[in-house]
Amino acid sequence: MTAATHALGRELQLVHAAQWLYAINGEPFVPGEGDPYARLVRGFETGEGGTDDAGQVLASIAERGPVWRSRLDTWVVTGPAALRQLSGCPDLAVSAAVPQAEAWLPDPARQHTTELARDLALRGGTRAVRGHTGTLRERAGQAAARLEPGRADLVADFVQPLTAAVYAALLDVPEERHAAFAADIAAVTPAVDALLCPQTLEVTRRLAEGVRGLRALFAGGDRAEAGLVLAVAGARAAADLLGNALQTLLDRPREWELLRSDPAHAARVVVEALRDRPLWRAHPLVALAPAEVAGNRIETGDPVTAVITESGGDPAPLPVAACATVLPAARAQAEQALAALAARFPLLRPDGSPVRARRAPLTRRLVRLPVRLGEEETR
Repeated sequence: MTAATHALGRELQLVHAAQWLYAINGEPFVPGEGDPYARLVRGFETGEGGTDDAGQVLASIAERGPVWRSRLDTWVVTGPAALRQLSGCPDLAVSAAVPQAEAWLPDPARQHTTELARDLALRGGTRAVRGHTGTLRERAGQAAARLEPGRADLVADFVQPLTAAVYAALLDVPEERHAAFAADIAAVTPAVDALLCPQTLEVTRRLAEGVRGLRALFAGGDRAEAGLVLAVAGARAAADLLGNALQTLLDRPREWELLRSDPAHAARVVVEALRDRPLWRAHPLVALAPAEVAGNRIETGDPVTAVITESGGDPAPLPVAACATVLPAARAQAEQALAALAARFPLLRPDGSPVRARRAPLTRRLVRLPVRLGEEETR
């Protein structure tokens, strides 16, 4: 292990220690049990059975007001009005709040260039995804056909391989590189959460290797920078949305029957999943110029985190327009996958508790979704 790796590991430990320290210890002159934002980003609000126990933390964040300064030296912006105002600020960029072993995000200033915006749209925008509709339908059908009736883990057996196959098609990955591409996609699974929550050193090393593998794959090709962003963040969004949509359908036999008779119902299921569990609930940003939100002045260089504390209503506005480029492919994959799975199996039932990852405060990603497929009702 190199000295640089040792140094990175120490930095990650210190950041995570600070998150735990401020999360637990009370603050002077502020009632409560510490900084709720620190509690959120440390990533340990996942309960038994994969439940998301962050509701109380999100409520505490909202109680502090629409804009406030965390002890982690980050502006926390929450609530529909403040988030709408923040989304209207032109000089914001997505930025890592903790050390990264291998950067995959473009430089904040680079994110504001028309060239990058154009490349992201050409590779992952609505028009690009529509051009691959037939391929997405074919990939979803193939993934569903590989499943057998009986027990399955929909994350490992369906969501993950389908997402890798879909993004290999969207990003024009040569067929002989599909296996390596899928391995790199698996390695970068925690990359989005790692922007706010330090991962273990071993996970961080694997993540860095995956980023290097993806960067080498796209090197020298057209729109390589956009390809890397979509392979990391786009594939994560697609897997998360599909997993969440599948979870909403468990224990809803009538919904499943409707989906079987009307494949177009998949779009409505996806909209519900986005409304009830937005992608993602926190967005780490940096201000590239001074801004004022809810009467608070944010200076150039200040870190800002947009936190979605409410669900069930209209989707919260995305704080940076570029974030929207991950949505078209994610929605298209989820719709095609739900339709294909419903066509293949007459029944979908839970077969145990879902499991969600820790150290995943942004995505709350599923790591296991045990189900029974296609078996007759015995109750």
